[in-house]
Amino acid sequence: MIEQDVSKYIYEQIENTIITNHLLKDGDRIVVAVSGGPDSMCLLSSLFELKHHFKEQHNINYELLVAHVNHMIRKESYDEKEYVENFCKQKNIPFYYLKENVPELSKKLKMSEETCGRKVRYDFFEKIRQETNSTIIATAHNLNDDAETILLNIMRGTGLNGLTGMDYQYKNIIRPLLNIKKIDINLYNESLNLNPCIDKTNFENNYIRNKIRNVLIPEIETEYNSNIVGNLIRMKKLLKNDENFLKEYTQKVLKTCIIDNTIDSIKFKISFITKEMESIACRLIREIINLKVGNLEGIENIHIQDVLTLLKHHIKGKKYCIGNKFTIEILGKDIVMIY
Repeated sequence: MIEQDVSKYIYEQIENTIITNHLLKDGDRIVVAVSGGPDSMCLLSSLFELKHHFKEQHNINYELLVAHVNHMIRKESYDEKEYVENFCKQKNIPFYYLKENVPELSKKLKMSEETCGRKVRYDFFEKIRQETNSTIIATAHNLNDDAETILLNIMRGTGLNGLTGMDYQYKNIIRPLLNIKKIDINLYNESLNLNPCIDKTNFENNYIRNKIRNVLIPEIETEYNSNIVGNLIRMKKLLKNDENFLKEYTQKVLKTCIIDNTIDSIKFKISFITKEMESIACRLIREIINLKVGNLEGIENIHIQDVLTLLKHHIKGKKYCIGNKFTIEILGKDIVMIY
């Protein structure tokens, strides 16, 4: 692609993704998560360049502000902060910065640096979103990231939802680059002379995602299937239709299943779950747990199966507990409570 063509292509892809998936509305204020790397600089530059176009063509006005995190892991982090901040000054974009010693914090919280870093970033993005009365957070996940996520989920032993990879929107987070290949992002940056920062640790195979990106996918492309990334995304799109149908059906059953929903507990009918096929029954149990607890962290398939067994036996007074997360108790012949 020549310079004009790659820019036009990127802008058209982002516009189509945003409009088709209703990612933005008039008056949105967007917190753009920017590391200074190729992906996030492509995202920030594109959203900036498209502002006038969205106003003229779609009657959508939006504001941009940037959130940048220094994890204090690499000495280059301070240069990256300056690079992003200078770009924001040139474009008159508000810039918000956090410096957090992730190596120390990860030890304190007893989690990996990778997990800790992600938590620090997203907590900061959400903090800025709330403090600035912003409506949405934009991240620069691309098509290759999506394929890597699917492979990672397969290796961890995923269900159908894990095979559908990333969504264009998850809660307050949108991913406008999700349809765009890494190679096209790099071409865009070159064509506009953005000279993004390069995180050399991305080429080190210390983390499993890096190994998937740098070792597994190239090996598959060379030895087995040169279009593995494209095929994974095609599979994702096919399975997404099935996943959406199952989600919709589960929600319909859930509405009839729940008897009472308070801050302290949720009561629901056992028969509405046990009469369904096991795949739907397990989905219903997950949804009820999520409704009560607010998340499914630490909830594995074995826990869901244990709860399903409890419901099938429906012995009054029997309980199932997972630490201090929740307790499920059989109250009567067809009534169960989670608290």
